[in-house]
Amino acid sequence: MVRRRIGEVVESSTHQFTAQCYTLYDSPPLGGLVRTESRNSDGESASGLYAVVSGVTTAPLEPGRTILARGEAEESEEDLYRSHPQLARLMSTRFEAVIVGHDSGHTVRHYLPDHPPRVHAFVFAASDEYATRFAVSVDFLPLLVNASGYGGGQTDEVVAACIRGLSVRLPDPEGFRIRAGKALANQLSGDLPRLDSLLKRLSP
Repeated sequence: MVRRRIGEVVESSTHQFTAQCYTLYDSPPLGGLVRTESRNSDGESASGLYAVVSGVTTAPLEPGRTILARGEAEESEEDLYRSHPQLARLMSTRFEAVIVGHDSGHTVRHYLPDHPPRVHAFVFAASDEYATRFAVSVDFLPLLVNASGYGGGQTDEVVAACIRGLSVRLPDPEGFRIRAGKALANQLSGDLPRLDSLLKRLSP
């Protein structure tokens, strides 16, 4: 199974975490599925935690440090970073992720785990195999729709991006979007304008 380690947890709570990327700007997309893992004494993966990216930020490493424009004489952004290589060391890219499930072995549970990931836990972009295993059910959607900690207007963008991103990685993309749409209809039956707006965003 091909896995790509993209960063590690730097803040953690029961329902979400923040991860710092190892490479500047190399974050998973909004709505992307990521996974953290814990390992047993043999070094084998014992359990994993699934989360959906709810926001990405690139900012100076030192709080309060001001970023100045430096590219007036450069032809491209790449030229700017080549001329000022220290810039990549002065900033970091971080992303917030909403926890939407966990597993042990091959059993996926679409509810919060007993404990959040540890600080410095490695974060991986979920492989197609893990995405397929996770998306066998849409029972994770209530956690995502009702997540707190990020703007209400952005919540629906994250939900829609997650459904679109997962669907194109599955053997039956349209079937997954239909199941997700029905789940959203049940959950948001009392908020038809929000439901209608969300459903319009599900097609990739």
